[in-house]
Amino acid sequence: LSYTLINMLALLLFATSAVFGQELASTQEWWRTAVYYQIYPRSFKDSDGDGIGDIKGIISKLDYFKEIGVTAIWLSSIYTSPMVDFGYDISNFYDIDPVFGSLEDFKYLLEVFQKEGIRVIMDYVPNHTSNEHPWFKKSIKREDPYTDFFIWKDPIGYKDGKPIPPNNWLNSTSGSAWEWNNERQQFYFHQFYLQQPDLNYWNTLVVEEMNKVFKYWLNFGIDGLRVDAIKFIVEDEDLRDEPKIDPEGEYEFDNLDHIYTNNWPKTLEILRGWSEIMKRKNEDGKDRVLLVEVYDPLEDLVKYYGGSDALFTMPFNFHFLDAIGKNQTATALKKNIEEWLELVPDGQITCWATGNHDTSRVASRGGEELADTHNMILAMLPGSMVTYYGEEICMTDAFLRYDETLDQNGVILGPEDYLSGSRDPERTPMQWDDTAYTGFSTYKPWLPINPNYWRVNVEHETYLSNSHLRIYKQLTALKLTDALQNLNNYVISADTDYIFTVKRWSTEDDAYYLIVNFGNFETSVALPGNFTSLTVEVCSVNSQYTPGEYVTEYEGVLLRPKAAVILSTRQPLSIATKIINIVYEWIYFGGRN
Repeated sequence: LSYTLINMLALLLFATSAVFGQELASTQEWWRTAVYYQIYPRSFKDSDGDGIGDIKGIISKLDYFKEIGVTAIWLSSIYTSPMVDFGYDISNFYDIDPVFGSLEDFKYLLEVFQKEGIRVIMDYVPNHTSNEHPWFKKSIKREDPYTDFFIWKDPIGYKDGKPIPPNNWLNSTSGSAWEWNNERQQFYFHQFYLQQPDLNYWNTLVVEEMNKVFKYWLNFGIDGLRVDAIKFIVEDEDLRDEPKIDPEGEYEFDNLDHIYTNNWPKTLEILRGWSEIMKRKNEDGKDRVLLVEVYDPLEDLVKYYGGSDALFTMPFNFHFLDAIGKNQTATALKKNIEEWLELVPDGQITCWATGNHDTSRVASRGGEELADTHNMILAMLPGSMVTYYGEEICMTDAFLRYDETLDQNGVILGPEDYLSGSRDPERTPMQWDDTAYTGFSTYKPWLPINPNYWRVNVEHETYLSNSHLRIYKQLTALKLTDALQNLNNYVISADTDYIFTVKRWSTEDDAYYLIVNFGNFETSVALPGNFTSLTVEVCSVNSQYTPGEYVTEYEGVLLRPKAAVILSTRQPLSIATKIINIVYEWIYFGGRN
């Protein structure tokens, strides 16, 4: 049979079984229920054969984004950079690094993605620059107005002829947060690598200059910004020493209470300024979003929400990351979610995320058996969701030897401890097919490819009738329905330590029920509600169910260990649709073998 017939049947099947319920003709802002897809550009798709992903590579996958149903892409940093921290040490905030392409390439990306209704979010990295940035070079030479663009301090004395840092502050990677500069004869402050000097936000000129950067990219036409490492941008002006958490413990970063270098009150003032800029820009009728990266306890995280006039400003819910693990339980997950939702300000929504470029992949942390389940939970919770590239196909962390490690977080720890710090395992190339270099490039990639690419790849999962990718597409379609667009109607339950449920609905006749078995044994669950039967809409690959079949109150829901299912109140598939299902699977399997 021809591929034309295959495609026709695929479209017919999708039309009859993949879009559940009614789509909401909503006037609410797009970001309230967005499906964000985070792209780490170096690792997504290489267009020019140099082994590094780029903007044209991303553009070449536009159809893929349309097929999987994402509503916005978020690009990790693509600015001009010496690449010590792979784009997060920026030497020019106003241009694109040549390894990724050009401003014209990015302008074209915006044009084609926005034409298809897919929004584009960029990183905004305000805490620091590269030490190769012209501002820093001029600051070293005390050239105004850049003299105090960075945090410079005199030594408090000398020991054995060496200058002593101003205080006990440590950076997050390798020791003292102060680096001596021989030319200027002062220390400069850096919360991260020594090649990433912190900007001085007590200097109003710095605030004004970074506001210009913020405005520039909004005027360029993007749909929003994700603010990197915001809690670090302002420090105590008096340079007070940070106390130890355990007075008897070691003098190290994790044992210091960072009360003078994190979440300083002025930080929120700076954020309000950026929110005000975006608010004024949004007066043109276009909804833009301001996402904020903060890893902190709940009470600090929620402070980064915008006020009632800046509802588009919100932190990622990284508190949710703490709930994901191979030993997670339904009760702990419910508690984690409710703790967050209780603190979300009125009118605000939650941006749920299970991973990113700094965190071990969710399928590695939680186990591959729960890969679909975690995507199903993300989709069913009220608010927006973030998918880190490859999570839709169950990509996992790759093991890299020390000599293959490029991330300085790992390199500086040495061959014995590098795995505890390296972020390379979650940044390996996207797995497109089972050819050489997995369809990512025609040349040796910048990082090794995960050896499981022969079975975990987009092409393979596209042809499977029961795959992680197919389930992900069903979930993004489900996200469009009235029930999931309605952010007020939800119930989250943990019937036992291992049975987790979420109910979403627009009316009682238009409802969806997620049921998860976190346990290690097959479990039977009574049909929720007062229904005699419910229809299977989405089911994890390890469940015994098929979309379109129905479950009766007599049978109940029988779930294998780590399996999940989403049931709905709609009618089960017609006989005609079931026939299409059978023919479709025969074409892909019987006809291809």
